[in-house]
Amino acid sequence: MKIKILCALLGACLLCPSLAQAEIVQRQVLASMASEKDSEGGDVFTIAGTTACGGKQIRMDAHSVRLDEAPYEALKADLARHIRARTPMLVGLKKCPEDGSVPIVRQIAVCTPTSCTDGRARLYLHERFFPIEQEKAPNVLLLPLPKGKLPGTWKVDVYSVAGHKLRLSGHVNKADYVFRELVGGYVSYYPNGKIKERVAQDGQGQQHGISSEYFPDGTLELRGDWRHGLPEGEHQRYHATGKLSEATVYRDGKQVDGPVQTFDENGKLSTSYTMRDERIEGEMFTYFSDGKISSRSEVKQGKSNGLTTSYYPDGAVRSTISKVNKIPTGEALGFYPDGKVQSRQQYGDKGVLLSVQRYSPRGVLVLERKWDQQLREQGTSRSWYESGKPEHSIDYVNDERDGWRRSWREDGSLQIECQYVAGKAQGDCGEAPPARELLRREQAWRAL
Repeated sequence: MKIKILCALLGACLLCPSLAQAEIVQRQVLASMASEKDSEGGDVFTIAGTTACGGKQIRMDAHSVRLDEAPYEALKADLARHIRARTPMLVGLKKCPEDGSVPIVRQIAVCTPTSCTDGRARLYLHERFFPIEQEKAPNVLLLPLPKGKLPGTWKVDVYSVAGHKLRLSGHVNKADYVFRELVGGYVSYYPNGKIKERVAQDGQGQQHGISSEYFPDGTLELRGDWRHGLPEGEHQRYHATGKLSEATVYRDGKQVDGPVQTFDENGKLSTSYTMRDERIEGEMFTYFSDGKISSRSEVKQGKSNGLTTSYYPDGAVRSTISKVNKIPTGEALGFYPDGKVQSRQQYGDKGVLLSVQRYSPRGVLVLERKWDQQLREQGTSRSWYESGKPEHSIDYVNDERDGWRRSWREDGSLQIECQYVAGKAQGDCGEAPPARELLRREQAWRAL
């Protein structure tokens, strides 16, 4: 069983600063603009309240708000009027700087009734909860974060923009959501409000305790215990029907050696094998729903090595194939339910298919094709009617038609005869263009 690290993807998204192109949006009233630019040539504004970053200043320049110089000077003149009128403004900050410097403005506009519902700052988040631009964000987080119950933690509740449904609930170890880790456990939710994951964590953000994952309808999908980031004890995976799919035992983060069974959605035995050093070793079996063997394979160090045999429901052999490190080798055979050969496939180096022969239920050869190690068709490819009379014959050299292409009617009379040189037809090539049905049948056997 492959362990699904419940918090791995979510944690990676939350912790990666390169992904954190934050946009913190907040209603602000500008109190004043500094008469001189700062050391980097930006304009500094003082606000009447407090930013989501904790200070009372913001800075911007033409580059930060993506304007040329002339439009930017016009924007500043307009802002001077709004400062005098104490007009509420919707301000978007790039992020809260880690070094405590003045945050940079990315956008600024006059509030509208819909854009400035309150004075709370909002950080807009991706579906996987890392910060993105507001117009692309399905989720939102209100800032500043309130203090958590445990010292040194802050409470996080992420909601969907549409419908205002809870999507993530937990705690982080820094007041700045962009540069922190989830700690102490969290719960994530599907858009329909059902719990998606319930992850227990220690104070360092590693999985610790019982963690669970659920299908969208609320049915349990996965449940297991963790010890400081490593799986421990029995982990169960379930089908959407609620039936157990697989139970795997771990010790010190590694799967325990021994037999393993998996079950289908109806609770019937599906596969059985033995694990050794976290890899399948020995024979692996699959089963029909009535418990009879569907296939058996020889496995060494987690890879198919040896003979794989599949069966019909009555126990008759359906196919045999040998593999070396998962790669087919030698001759593979397919059988009809009565035991007659249905197909022969010959494999060369690196699993390359070199030839194929197919037979009718009466044992008549109906198709024969050959390739080289470069997967180029070579020689004469033939097909026959079930009566044994020839149907098609095409000569190939290096995957191009080179030689004769002939087709016969079922009564044995020649229908088409055409000679090719390096893929190009010579002369008038027969009495008439081949019928559409003839081309369809030829392409059908060529696709096998």
